[in-house]
Amino acid sequence: MLRNFCLLILIYSKPCLSAIDILPVADTSVQLQVGREDADPQLSKYIQPNDIASGRYDNISTADAEKIGLCARPCDGAKPMVCYYSWTLENYATVGPACGDCLKGNQSHCRRKGCVTADGFERPILSINRQIPGPSIQVCKGDTIVVDVKNHMLDRATTIHWHGVYMKATPYMDGVPMVTQCPIPSGTTFRYKFPATPEGTFFHHSHHGLQKMDGLEGSLVIRSPRAKDPISSNYDYDLYSHVIILTDWMHSMTDSKFPGRSHNDTRAKPDALLINGQNQVPSDNSPRVPMHFFKVQKDKKYRFRIIGGSCLACPLIFTIENHPLLVIASDGTPVEPFTVDTLTMFPGDRVDVVINCNQEPNLFWIQAKTICDTQITAEAVLQYSSGQKLKYVSKRPNSSAFKRGKSLNAMDINPECKSGVDGVCWSQINALKAPLEPNVVLKPVPDKKFVLAVSEFFYTLDALFWKDNDQYQRFFQASPAIVTHMINNRSFMMPPFPPLTQSDPIPPNMVCPTDDSKCTDGSNVKGGKLCECVNIIQVDLGAVAEVIFIDWGSSSFLHPMHLHGTDTYIIEQGLKPKGVDNKAFIQQLQDKLAKNGANLATTKPKPCVKDVVTIPPSGYAVVRIHFNNPGFWMCHCHYIFHSDTGMSMIFQVGTRDQFIKPPPGFPVCNSFMPKVDPDEFKSIKWDDEPT
Repeated sequence: MLRNFCLLILIYSKPCLSAIDILPVADTSVQLQVGREDADPQLSKYIQPNDIASGRYDNISTADAEKIGLCARPCDGAKPMVCYYSWTLENYATVGPACGDCLKGNQSHCRRKGCVTADGFERPILSINRQIPGPSIQVCKGDTIVVDVKNHMLDRATTIHWHGVYMKATPYMDGVPMVTQCPIPSGTTFRYKFPATPEGTFFHHSHHGLQKMDGLEGSLVIRSPRAKDPISSNYDYDLYSHVIILTDWMHSMTDSKFPGRSHNDTRAKPDALLINGQNQVPSDNSPRVPMHFFKVQKDKKYRFRIIGGSCLACPLIFTIENHPLLVIASDGTPVEPFTVDTLTMFPGDRVDVVINCNQEPNLFWIQAKTICDTQITAEAVLQYSSGQKLKYVSKRPNSSAFKRGKSLNAMDINPECKSGVDGVCWSQINALKAPLEPNVVLKPVPDKKFVLAVSEFFYTLDALFWKDNDQYQRFFQASPAIVTHMINNRSFMMPPFPPLTQSDPIPPNMVCPTDDSKCTDGSNVKGGKLCECVNIIQVDLGAVAEVIFIDWGSSSFLHPMHLHGTDTYIIEQGLKPKGVDNKAFIQQLQDKLAKNGANLATTKPKPCVKDVVTIPPSGYAVVRIHFNNPGFWMCHCHYIFHSDTGMSMIFQVGTRDQFIKPPPGFPVCNSFMPKVDPDEFKSIKWDDEPT
C-alpha cells in the first residue's frame, strides 16, 4: 500500500500539503462558457466544456445540469438534449509555452490551460483543443451529439471515428476516410451529428493514418437512466472523472517510425505509457510533471471505465493496488459480474469495473505496464478522501511490484482458453442477458460462413526495390523483416472515394479478385502473388454469419480485430494445434461447429458481446455476427501499423437501395484524371513567344 504518501514530496521533495488539496473539488455551481469564439453562434447555447472528466462536474444534479445546459448529468428523469462540441485539431507540443515553469518544479504551471505535460518529454503532437486526451463526451442515451471538427493541422487531412457506436441511423458519420466519408482537408470543418445510442463505454479517435497515436483520441460515454441499468446494483457511484484512457506513447511523431528504420531507433515500441495523458517517468533525471489522481471515499463502490487507447502491438496490464476488479461490462455490453486481479488491455478494448473502496483511507497505486517490455510502466493514484495530512512516501512500484494474478483477456498466458488457468478468455464469460433475438443470432445453421485469415507478406529486397516494375508497393520494416499485412492473402487498399456515400462503381482493377488462386502464399521467396486491392465481402441485410478469425502468419503478434457497425458474439477461442495444416484445421473446426450448432442456443445461451476480438499467434476465434445494419463497415486489426499496411477489409451489408442516404451537401471526392489530348494546347498563343 502507498502508505502516508504525498505527491509533492515524490516529485519535488518539498513540504507536504494534504492529499485532499491536490485535486479540485466537484463544483455544483459551475457555469458553462456560452458564446465561445470557437463555437457556431447558432449552437453556442448547447456548447459543452472541454473538462468534463476533471472532477468539477461529478456532483451536479440533473436539474442543475439541465439549467445550465450541461449534458454530463444523471440520466434518471433527464430530458433529451443537444450536446454540442467545438473541436480544433492542430499541430501542438508537449510542455510548450503554456506550461511556463512546469519543468522547473512549478506545479501550478503544469495545470495551466493549454499545458500538455504527457510524461514531461518535449515533442510535437496532434491535439484536440490543446488537450491529451481530447475532450470527453459524456451524455445520456437519446441525446443528440454534434461535433464540429475544425482541421487546423498544417499538412494532413483527418476523420474522427466513434469507436463502438453502431451509427445505425447515420452510417455516413462512422468516420472512416474513403469508406464512409471523404477525409476532412486542412482548413475545413466537418460536422458530425448522430444520436447517442447505445449506452456504454466508447471512445473517439482519428481514423486517418497514424494520427491516433500522436494524440487524437478521447473518451465517449453514453449512460442510460440508473433505474434502467441492469448492473447499477454493483456500485454506488459512476463519476464522469472515473474514465481511464491507457495509451502507449513515443517521444517522436509516429510518422517517423513508418515505414520503419534500418540503422537507429528501429523498434516500433513505446517509449512510455500514459494514464489519462499523464505519467512521470520513474527516473532521477526525468522531468517533474504530475501524475493523475482519482478521488474516492471509504466504503463506497465506484464504477471505473477503462479504455484501451493504445496503438501498438504490446498489450497492457492494468491493476489497482489492493483493490480487486469486479468486471461488469465489456465494449459497452453488460456481463455477468466476475472478479479478477488485473486486466489485459488490447488496442480498442473497453472494460467497466467496480472497485470496493474498503481499505483504510490512504493513497494506492494504479499501474499500467507493457507485457512485451516490462520496464515500461505508467502510474496514477487512487486517492481516498481524508482530512489527515500525509507526510511520508512509500516506494514507487516497479514493473514487478504487483503480481498479475487472475487476468482478464490474457491471451498471452492462456491462448488455448483452458479453464482453471489464471488467464481468463472472453469466450469463458457470459453476457448478462441473452441476445435480443436468440433464435436468430444463435440459429442452428448460420446464413453465411466466413474465414478471415490474418497474415503477413514477406518481401524480398529484389521484388520490392530492384525488380523493374515500378509498382512502389507499400511496406513496413519490422526489422529485420520487410512486410505488408493481409486478410485472406489480400492487402487492403482504400478505394478512390467513399463507396457508402458515392455510388460510382470502384474501378475493376482496384477490386480484389474473388479467385483465391490469384492471391497466394505470403512471400516473394516462395513465388507468392501479393494482391493489393479493395477487399469487400457482400452480405445480405439481416444475415447471420459464422466468422472464424484465425492467424495464419508466422509472427508472434496478437491481433485485436475490430468490427464497425455491429457487434460480435464470441462462441469459441483457442489455439490451432501445432503441425496441423491451416485448411485442414479450418475444415475440422467447421465440422465441429456444424455438429454443435443445433444446440448452440442451449450450450451458449449468453455469449459475450464485443466489437474487438483478439487473436493470439496461431490462434482463432469463432464469432456470430448479425448483419442488421446496412452500409459499408470496416473490419481491421487495431494495431495501427497492421491496419495501415493492409490488415483490413470491408463488409458491405445490404444493397444500395437499403442504405441510408447522406444529407444534402455531403462532401464528395475522387481521383482526378482527365483525358489527355495531344492537340489540346496547340491553338494557344503564349505571351513569351516571338511574333
